[in-house]
Amino acid sequence: MIFALGKRFQCTVVVALFILLGISVTDVQAQLLIGPRIGGQMSWVSYEDDEVSGLYDVDPLYGWFGGMTVAFRVRDRFFLQTDFIYSRKGKEIKGIGDAGLSDPDLKYVSINHHFDIPIIYRMDFKGKLGENLVYKYFIGAGPNVSYWWKGNGTFTSGFLQDELRISELEYDVKFREEEEGDELGILLVPDANRLQLGINFATGIVLEPSRGGVYILDFRFEYGHTYTYKDSPGTLVGLESVFSDPVKGRNLGFRLGFSYLLDTKISERKKGKSTGKDKR
Repeated sequence: MIFALGKRFQCTVVVALFILLGISVTDVQAQLLIGPRIGGQMSWVSYEDDEVSGLYDVDPLYGWFGGMTVAFRVRDRFFLQTDFIYSRKGKEIKGIGDAGLSDPDLKYVSINHHFDIPIIYRMDFKGKLGENLVYKYFIGAGPNVSYWWKGNGTFTSGFLQDELRISELEYDVKFREEEEGDELGILLVPDANRLQLGINFATGIVLEPSRGGVYILDFRFEYGHTYTYKDSPGTLVGLESVFSDPVKGRNLGFRLGFSYLLDTKISERKKGKSTGKDKR
């Protein structure tokens, strides 16, 4: 039922998330951790229309992400972790030529550039490896707010090679209808949902060496709620009859990330150290 909710609900959820984040920051009395985050990811698009799988193979796109992480200790072993990252998502669509329904030479690579704010509410557990190595592991889940900034990619097909003598066409995404003067090399997406919502599931390990700093290695699965576009497909200018990017697709993906965080609370970093002067 949640997938049938409209854009007004999505905007309400976004506002509520930022209110929740603000309340959490106000209430936090212990650790406030901040630092860089980088990693790799595998993303793809899942289409609601079953006929898409009969025409094409939809393969994942391997990309990367990077940005900053902020983590707040909400309770003794509960953290609210928020990332602010740039992410490259997308897919590869290949024609399978089944019963002549699609071009076996067709290959459509879509690279979409997003700004993501995944929010994970995580619960930590203590672990021990051997006599000396103490670590934490965690599980968590939470929403993801994503803004589709821009897109580009490449397109290859038998028609392109045989009729236009072009081995591979590079294109850029434009979020609008076709205009006079548009030429090859433009993918028109008039019905784009540029603000997208999803949900993340996460697990990972946390290392806190005595010399300072916190290292986090985590693995996540992102399930998109919002369609990339719902009613109007993406079309390549001049090639509308050859291929169109199907509608009602959601972004999915796996992420492997690494964060290095520092405690910003001075009292925590100086705990155990004397600040007084030696009096003789």
